[in-house]
Amino acid sequence: MNRKKNILAVFLGLALALMLTGCSTGGDRVEQFAEAAPGSGTSIAIPGYETLSFQAGKTAQTVNLKNPAENACAFVLSLTLDDGTTLWTGEALSPGEAFTRITLSRALDAGSYAATLHYDCYTIEDTQPLNGAEIQLTLEVK
Repeated sequence: MNRKKNILAVFLGLALALMLTGCSTGGDRVEQFAEAAPGSGTSIAIPGYETLSFQAGKTAQTVNLKNPAENACAFVLSLTLDDGTTLWTGEALSPGEAFTRITLSRALDAGSYAATLHYDCYTIEDTQPLNGAEIQLTLEVK
């Protein structure tokens, strides 16, 4: 029961923090949710991005999507357009690792697109689901 209360408290803290930041943070900023020692597994640092820059007409893209080393959980990231189209879903990303190249499900034409970067978080030991986050961002495709 304590674990459920802790997870609920972390989730509520995450929701409040996202509301206060307007679900968007700048550049490579990392938000720490809940008070805890780094790597303790009781807090999750979520990197936030306002924009991602992509090349038009190509599915292969260069990015820097990371799981901060202080986390004690794995991330599974996915990128969706606001119309619900899933552009990309990554494999589990361990703490300290990053995706630097991704392949989109389809190439995009030049323009700006409203999108969401979804963070699903899991324990490393037994892949039990933890709280996650959704970061609203803009895809700048040139």
